[in-house]
Amino acid sequence: KAVVSTQSTGDLGMGLKVAGLVVLLISIGVYYLAQNDVFSDEVLKDSLRDKVVVICGASSGIGEVTAYKYAGAGAKLVLSARSLDKLQTVKNNALERGAKSVDIITQDFSKTEEIGKYRERVLAIHPTIDVLLLNHAALPIMPWMALIPPHKQAPEYTRRIFNINVLSFIELTRVFLDDLEASAGQIQVTSSVAGLIPHFEFGLYGSTKHAVNGFFYSLQQELLAKQSRVSVSVFSLGLIMTDNMDAMFSTEQDTQKIPNFVKGDVNQVAHIIVSATISRPRNVDYPIASVKFMRSFFHFFPNYHDIIIASTGKSYSETVEIQQRLEDASKTILDNYQVGNI
Repeated sequence: KAVVSTQSTGDLGMGLKVAGLVVLLISIGVYYLAQNDVFSDEVLKDSLRDKVVVICGASSGIGEVTAYKYAGAGAKLVLSARSLDKLQTVKNNALERGAKSVDIITQDFSKTEEIGKYRERVLAIHPTIDVLLLNHAALPIMPWMALIPPHKQAPEYTRRIFNINVLSFIELTRVFLDDLEASAGQIQVTSSVAGLIPHFEFGLYGSTKHAVNGFFYSLQQELLAKQSRVSVSVFSLGLIMTDNMDAMFSTEQDTQKIPNFVKGDVNQVAHIIVSATISRPRNVDYPIASVKFMRSFFHFFPNYHDIIIASTGKSYSETVEIQQRLEDASKTILDNYQVGNI
């Protein structure tokens, strides 16, 4: 009997291990394969009609396409960027797509001391706002040590990049937070996979996105602790093929080798962002498989840095040459820093 009892106990233990492994595998599968919430155009119209949406960084890329998706749902838009001509074009297109109203405000978000006045201009148009989309970004695409001295390694350059990518996000949140509390509104933050894992080819940009993630994930907890009615959604995005990115990458043959599963469709991103106004997720990964894989990869492979270097298949100098060509192309294609995200 004792032998039978011991064997039964062993079988039970093995069964529990197998069950635990099955649960783990299912959980991993759900984590990597779960789809982001998206709603039909009809549902979006029913839920978002007449909502006031402020989009910072709306002149091109993700911000522009998202503006059109909100317009199709009948929202009232306030579009901001530095380029008045580009904003006027986006405004006309948004009105054609069904926006209830579209107002444009030119704003240089590197000048964080002016953001208080920016809020006053927004509220002069709409006393109540429902969504604040923080999408503007500066994208220095170069290894940090390869940034051209003395200008691009100087504190003034770094400070400007952080003003645009981080401090303006925080200041916009600060000045609009009470307004969003009054409307039970939402802050939407376009971040990047570069804020989840380090990559030497865009270290300065990645450091700003790490800072953005750290601030807004902490803010999510603080809002919960205060039982606030404001929600924050952070969008961790991979390589999103906007028109600007397509044009920039077409100048460099090596970039055509980027696997398709890493690339994301800008229209799908816009649909996900607008749908998040209803579902209010705390975090969204897109493209799902590649971003979730990279999110976990860094933490489970202690030789991650060596893998990244090996994966480039190039020497440091070759990498810098490619990045320099991409940066030169971006100067002729993009409006300085209204460049979306990678």
